[in-house]
Amino acid sequence: MTEKPLHKIDYIIFAALAVVCFLTFQQGDIMHTAGCSYGYLQGHFWDFYEWDAYQYNMWGSYMPSTYLVFAVWNIPIKLLGIVTCPERFAANTAVLMWYKLLPVSLYLVSGYLIYKIASVIGMGTKKSKLCAYVFLTTPIGFFSQFMFGQYDIFTVFLILLGIYYYLKDNRRLFVLFFALSLPFKYYSLLIFVPLLLLKEKNVFRIVRDMVGVTLCYVLEFAFYFHSPLFRQYVLGFGPTGYVYQAGIDTGAAHLSLVLMLFCGICAWAYFTNPKTKSELSQWAFYFGCLVIAVIFGLSQWHPQWLLFAVPFWVMSSFLNKDTKIFMVLDILMMLMFMIYTVNIWPDHVDQELFTWGVFGNYIYKYIGTKLSMREIFGITDMNMIGSLFTTLMIAVALFKHPKYCNGNVSSSVDSCIGWIRARFLGGLAIFLVPAVACFIVAAMPPYVSLNTGPSYQVELPLIASRMSQVFIAEQPFVERIDFKVATYARKNEVQLEVNLVEYEGDNLIYTTTLDTAEFEDNGWVKLDVGKIPVQPGKTYRIDFCCYDGDAGNCISLYRTEDRERAEDAFAMVREYPQEYNLCVRVFGAIQ
Repeated sequence: MTEKPLHKIDYIIFAALAVVCFLTFQQGDIMHTAGCSYGYLQGHFWDFYEWDAYQYNMWGSYMPSTYLVFAVWNIPIKLLGIVTCPERFAANTAVLMWYKLLPVSLYLVSGYLIYKIASVIGMGTKKSKLCAYVFLTTPIGFFSQFMFGQYDIFTVFLILLGIYYYLKDNRRLFVLFFALSLPFKYYSLLIFVPLLLLKEKNVFRIVRDMVGVTLCYVLEFAFYFHSPLFRQYVLGFGPTGYVYQAGIDTGAAHLSLVLMLFCGICAWAYFTNPKTKSELSQWAFYFGCLVIAVIFGLSQWHPQWLLFAVPFWVMSSFLNKDTKIFMVLDILMMLMFMIYTVNIWPDHVDQELFTWGVFGNYIYKYIGTKLSMREIFGITDMNMIGSLFTTLMIAVALFKHPKYCNGNVSSSVDSCIGWIRARFLGGLAIFLVPAVACFIVAAMPPYVSLNTGPSYQVELPLIASRMSQVFIAEQPFVERIDFKVATYARKNEVQLEVNLVEYEGDNLIYTTTLDTAEFEDNGWVKLDVGKIPVQPGKTYRIDFCCYDGDAGNCISLYRTEDRERAEDAFAMVREYPQEYNLCVRVFGAIQ
């Protein structure tokens, strides 16, 4: 594996960064998905979705395949008695890392599949190894797996197996592995169809293989269609409608650009006739890049989905005459990707990824409360960033056309090694440097005595009403109160009154009035209150009062997910305690 231009140090650096990021960062979705899987280990196959939902308040939104894979992986955890039933949060960090180890392992094995695919194409041993290394070190892919800790790799792994057998001219296994991938994420079908049409021109066989690729999905669909929750939460999964957002209104219909362009790519694939395996691979990965540019460039996407694009970007770059320029563009794509991500999913997919890592217990209340990655990047115009990112995806696709490819697929790309290393380290630095900066700032005083957690949704508008957050003071002084607001993307003129009140006795100890015209949509309002003396261990209430306004002139407060109400912190709406908190942070001081 250390064949030049790669050296042992390249693998040592990769392994070190992979281990550190694996342990340090994680997002919470995997806990819900892996936690749901214990329903199968309890023997609930027929009523899996209902049992998880009604017994443990865990509502599954994926097809059964995802939960079945995690169920098999979690058998040792179940046998050891560490976790025996569905749970929303991992029992401890070790269990969470066990969950994460499954997709990470598949990511590493997928690197080997890239090596095998490159070898089948004819790149030769040395170039194939370098290609696999470039796949594993792609910044967006590395982030998706080792920081974000998502499980889209299930689909990618099966797609790569399908492509491997596609290039080996094994039609049955090509169809089989794409069929297995479809229940995990539907977008594998968008790659299968152009690949099938590129090689197969017989209409009967096309129809046969199209039916074959849907069989696994149809079987799972038929088995669980009796379940109302399956129909509601799995079949009604919202993101599948993203492809219809960008379009042309004709008056009679809204024409989906994604659907039209995808159909155009399929037609182009059908009328293309590659003569050699080299040409076939060039066209296959070219069409893959075009599909990715269309579905992610012209519709909303979630950060983990971009892992799906990585194999096609890497393989097509290694088939191109100018591999180096695409290594450079990968750094720019990572920059646009991160700016977009920390703005669209603030306090979720940014410095908050520290929360579920090994340092989570030390900074759970603090990370992102004084400095966020969004503030460090300082760019909030998502129209510009989204346009630039889409432009990069289009460029990365269009200029992978076979006419720009090297006739000799085994030609050396050793001269790119400097940019390959810069792409990996520079791309990761785009996330790591600001994330660590947020961590350092959060570790310095003043400290947060209350942080209710990530936002979930907005509350009802504050119109002639009051909402409150109850908390117990930890320090003898309150210095700052932060709260997250929605302005509905407009400038409001109502006044918001903020009061700090003793919970028992209703004694007012602080009040101020804020102009909501200064509020930023989906942003945090930071209210410096000086040093208000409070009594540690005593319960207080922060009241947010707005006595004017209407539907066109008001704000809303963000809230957290529903949980069993804690005695030390809960929201109140019109005097009634709730099963959630408002998104509030209270900063305290000792003196």
